[in-house]
Amino acid sequence: MGQTVAEAGALLRCLRMGTGLPAAAVAAWRSLPALSEAYEHVVAPMLDDTLTDPAERARIAVSLRATSVKYGIAVLGYARLAGRAPQLDVAVLAGAVTRLYDDLIDTDCDPAADARLGELLGNRPFVAATEAELLLGRLVYDIERRLRHPPDASVFTALVSLHEYQTLSRRQRDPDVPLDVLEKITRGKGSAANLVLCGLVTPRLDLAERELAVELGETLQCLDDYMDVELDRGNGVTTLPSLGVVTLPDIAGRLRSLRPRLAACYGRRAAGPYCGMLYFLLVKSWVGRRLPLLGRLAAGPARRSSVLAFLARGQDALPAARPARTPAEAAPAREAG
Repeated sequence: MGQTVAEAGALLRCLRMGTGLPAAAVAAWRSLPALSEAYEHVVAPMLDDTLTDPAERARIAVSLRATSVKYGIAVLGYARLAGRAPQLDVAVLAGAVTRLYDDLIDTDCDPAADARLGELLGNRPFVAATEAELLLGRLVYDIERRLRHPPDASVFTALVSLHEYQTLSRRQRDPDVPLDVLEKITRGKGSAANLVLCGLVTPRLDLAERELAVELGETLQCLDDYMDVELDRGNGVTTLPSLGVVTLPDIAGRLRSLRPRLAACYGRRAAGPYCGMLYFLLVKSWVGRRLPLLGRLAAGPARRSSVLAFLARGQDALPAARPARTPAEAAPAREAG
C-alpha cells in the first residue's frame, strides 16, 4: 500500500508534464486510422507473400498490427517534436520490425541465428533460414527503401549495438545475474532502440538531441520493465524494477528532469505534447500495475480494435522459448523415462 501511495505521489509531481496531454491525445487519435490503414497497405501484403502457414500468419498478423500502430504513435510523436514530416509507412514498418525481432531473439538461442540477425542489422549480406527471418529481412529492407533520407551510419551503429545488448539480455533469465550486467543491459537496450527511432525521423542528430535520445531511451526501458514486473517474474526474468533497484518514483523523476531540456532543445510549444505523451505512458504503466482491473477493462476493447491497440500490451508474434530446465527439474523427468 505504501509503495502505491508513493507512486501516486510521483505521478502528481509530474502533473506539469500532463498539460500537453490533450494535444498529444488529439494528435494520436487522429493518426490511429491512418496508421492502421498504412499497416494494411505496407506490412500486411508482406506477411501474405512470405508466411505459408495460415495459422502462423494469422497469429503474427494480430501481433504485428497492434505493435505497428502503437510504435507508429511514438514515431509520429517524435517527428512532431523534431519538426519533421512524418512517414506513416516507415512508422508502421518500424513497429513490425521491433515486435518480430524481439520475438525471434526470445524464441531462438542458436548462435547461428544470432549471427544471421547480426548480419541483417549490421547492413551485411543476409541469408534467412526461416520464413520469420525472411519476413524480418523484407521489413528491414523496405524501411531503407522508403526513407526519404539515406540512413546515417549512426543508425547502423545503434542497430549493431542493440543486437549485442538483446543477445546479452538472455542473461536476465539467470537468477544470479550481477547487478552491473542488468544495468548495462537496461542502458544499452533502451538507448540504442531510441537512437534508431530518432534516426528514422532525423537524418543526423546533433549532440544535444543524441544525449536526450540516450537518456530518454534508458528511462523508457525502465518504464517498460516496471510495467512487466509480474510477467517477467513469472517467466524467470530479472530486471532492475523487479529487484526494486529502480522504482516508479525514480522513473518519474527522470522524466520530469528531461522536460526542461526537451523544451530547450526543441522549443516549449513542440515539447508540450511530447511530454504529454510521456506522462500518458507513465500513468498507463501505473494503472496496469496497481489498478489491474481498470487496465483489463481498457485492454478488452483495445484487443478488438486495431485503432485502439495502443491501450493493450502487445502480444508475442512468435511463441516464447521455454526456459532451460535446471538439473534438479530435469532429474524427475529422466527417472520417469
